[in-house]
Amino acid sequence: MWYQGGFSGNTRIGYATSLDGISWVKYKTPVLTPGMTGQWDSSVVGLGSVLWNGTMYLMWYSASNPTTYQSGAIGLAMSTNGTTWTKYAGNPVLAPTPGGYDSQYVAGPYVIQLPLRFNMWYTGRNVAGQSPGSNRILLATSTDGINWIKWPNPVLSPSTNSSDWDSGGLYAPSVIYDGKNFGLWYSGLNQTLLTPMIGFASSPDGATWVRSPSNPILVPGPPGSWDAAGVEQSSPVQVGASYTLYYDGGSSGAGGKIGLAFAAHGFVIAEFPAPMLGLLIVLVGCSAILLIQNRRRHRK
Repeated sequence: MWYQGGFSGNTRIGYATSLDGISWVKYKTPVLTPGMTGQWDSSVVGLGSVLWNGTMYLMWYSASNPTTYQSGAIGLAMSTNGTTWTKYAGNPVLAPTPGGYDSQYVAGPYVIQLPLRFNMWYTGRNVAGQSPGSNRILLATSTDGINWIKWPNPVLSPSTNSSDWDSGGLYAPSVIYDGKNFGLWYSGLNQTLLTPMIGFASSPDGATWVRSPSNPILVPGPPGSWDAAGVEQSSPVQVGASYTLYYDGGSSGAGGKIGLAFAAHGFVIAEFPAPMLGLLIVLVGCSAILLIQNRRRHRK
């Protein structure tokens, strides 16, 4: 598990391991930290996604500095062991486009590798400061994971019904591809921008998404619980024919923590049949990212 932690707005990326996915042992030090003063990622580093390409781990991460990249940008780092990372010398690999849908904010990349390309879904907005309806989910594609071509329009936008749970903004996409269909788990806010929840959408091409009629699929816990203030930054894992979901949660006055939710035995998502092909599932969260490698891709 790679996770994001920090204090006073100064975040780093940590690492932890587990034998059962429930009890975790933290690595002694952060594995990715902000750059030196003046560098593009000198302020904060935040998680996006990690995948194994057969030779090394690739991490796309969010970062910013107080001058040239105040709105954030996305960088790439590489590792052979998951704990010692080397940042790509040409970072950032994706930055805001003046006048574009991401001109004021870029964060939360989630990357999967397809046979002929990489797909990256990320959060962007084109207005200064967060306001209802401003955050959207955008898409970029690449043949090498470094040079990206942005999709001309957002691929998922807030609901146009102001009373809906996700009319205030969308962010933190995570995607699974089963060889035929794409499944998207995303965080959403209503018009108050106060209580995040988690929704699901499906797509045949990764660009045209249909929301599940069951949304939101994960909601905050009851008053007094550890995640009563909201749930977000979902990280899905396929387990047999069902799913589990790592997610961020919090309560009033407490820092973010990582939780795990289980689907009922035999549960299936009608819009997204359980994957049957070997694939690499990368789990991303604002606080946590867990890498689960399908045994057909990475057998020990």
